[in-house]
Amino acid sequence: MPDAGRGKIIRMQFFRNKTVLSFLTTLFVFLGLAGVVASNEPVAPATVIAQTGFGKGIDEPVVIEQPSRKKFAIVIGIVYDNYELGEISYADQDAGSMYRLLTERFGFPRENVILLQNAQANRKNILDAFGWLADNPDIDEESDVVVFYSGHGLRTAPDAGLNLPGVPEAYALVPFDFMNFDYKKGQGLFWDAELAAYLDGIDAGRMWINIDSCFAGGFNRPGITGANRIVTMSSRSNELSSEIPEAQRGAMMQYMVEQGVARGLTIEQAYTQAVPWAFLRYGQNPLIADNYPGNMDLGISPRSPNN
Repeated sequence: MPDAGRGKIIRMQFFRNKTVLSFLTTLFVFLGLAGVVASNEPVAPATVIAQTGFGKGIDEPVVIEQPSRKKFAIVIGIVYDNYELGEISYADQDAGSMYRLLTERFGFPRENVILLQNAQANRKNILDAFGWLADNPDIDEESDVVVFYSGHGLRTAPDAGLNLPGVPEAYALVPFDFMNFDYKKGQGLFWDAELAAYLDGIDAGRMWINIDSCFAGGFNRPGITGANRIVTMSSRSNELSSEIPEAQRGAMMQYMVEQGVARGLTIEQAYTQAVPWAFLRYGQNPLIADNYPGNMDLGISPRSPNN
């Protein structure tokens, strides 16, 4: 079986000691991690929020931005009908929650958000969605664009992943119907070079790309990264990513989105908050490529003088 998947829980024996975990959590939060954007926000406790929607347990009133035609998104979450690459249980729920967050909290018009879950997220539909985004004439410097993916990730390298002779190290997202192709020869996948080709020409005022998969760090490449963009990745290019069964979330969905972005933190603040929890509890090292000046707050219009 290829070295792949998102959903395998990685728990290090050392961190099962609650005293050590508490001490190290405090230490990481106080000192921060190298290369992470600084945040003045306290780290939220890792409580589980009800799956029914974002914002449970928040006392302060929620301010919903008025819908804008200048907001566009692709949201993908895949629970596969096979265990070829390992088991994933909650990626479709992560995508559904992200869709509700964007459309109900951040004013993304439903007609401007493509949601692909499970069988809907086949290779053709994924390519069509990114073609729609890349060729959309309404996206300009006053636009917000969000790309969210939760599902399997694969890589090819001489020593790991798919063994493709003559193919340099590369990374792929895995459509629902990958088993209909000879994926072990690289067919039927959505490669990092393809994603970069679709995203490279999009000139949005703000773009947030979130990859929650194994080997997500491999998508840190030009075309995906770029000016006025933040790319958050759930793990390094050689690491697996985890799900949290008790929360019914991906680890980064819970720590960064559920307990960060959905509670009013900027993307940078939410990422900074999530890093120590993901590392201490699951041994994964999230990454960020931040080329956005200032802080990215999707709850504020890019035309606002306060942004």
